Amino acid sequence: MSLRWDASELEHLEDEVLLTAAVEAHLGASDVVKGQAVRFRNDWRDNARQSAGAHGKLYPASITIEKVGDTEWEVGPDSSMPQGGMGRGFEWGSVNQPPHNDMGQAIVEVPDRLESAVKQWSEKLL
Repeated sequence: MSLRWDASELEHLEDEVLLTAAVEAHLGASDVVKGQAVRFRNDWRDNARQSAGAHGKLYPASITIEKVGDTEWEVGPDSSMPQGGMGRGFEWGSVNQPPHNDMGQAIVEVPDRLESAVKQWSEKLL
């Protein structure tokens, strides 16, 4: 007497579970990175609001976020917006003003916050 085992359905189920997990992981990674990019943009804007003064009142709103890849986001002044083309002058200074360093101040916290967000996200995956 012998028994035959057919594992093909289990293998198919395993493939579906792994594919679903991979898709969810990819989407989750994109959400984590976007969330941190938004936070960085908001911090940069907050700094710019404090330092720009009346002469740069439109500059903070020009700091935007744009998706440039599956899990990549670009943050910075949009030169097509009012005062967005003045980002270099505000950030690094000019003959008329000292550097504001709004981005430099905002980026200091990014590595630790991103690491923490990735850790929390990965723990949810497990």
